[in-house]
Amino acid sequence: MKRNTLALAMLLLFAVDARAASIHLEDDIACDSREVQQTRVRLTRIIMTTDNEQAKDQATREIIEVTKERCVPLTGIFVIQNRVQGLLKVSTKEGVDLWLVE
Repeated sequence: MKRNTLALAMLLLFAVDARAASIHLEDDIACDSREVQQTRVRLTRIIMTTDNEQAKDQATREIIEVTKERCVPLTGIFVIQNRVQGLLKVSTKEGVDLWLVE
C-alpha cells in the first residue's frame, strides 16, 4: 500500500512539474512500433472472438513470437509523447520510443 501511495504521489508531482500527461506503468508490454502493437491487438481479438481452435493457436504463437522479438516489459513513470488510435507513445530515459495499449 505504501509503495502504491508513494508511486501515485510521485506521478502527480512529476505531472505537475512537467506540465504534461504522464503514466505510471508496472510490467506493461511496450513495443518498438505502433504497427507491432496494433498487430498484437488484432491477434488478441482473434483469440477472444473465434471458435476455431487452430486459429487461436496460430494467433497465440504469433503474439508470443512478435512480443519476444519487438516488445519489452516496462515499469516506471513515463511522459506520454503521443496518442494514436488507442495507443500511447512514451520515451525511455535512454531516448527509445515505445508504444503501448491505452
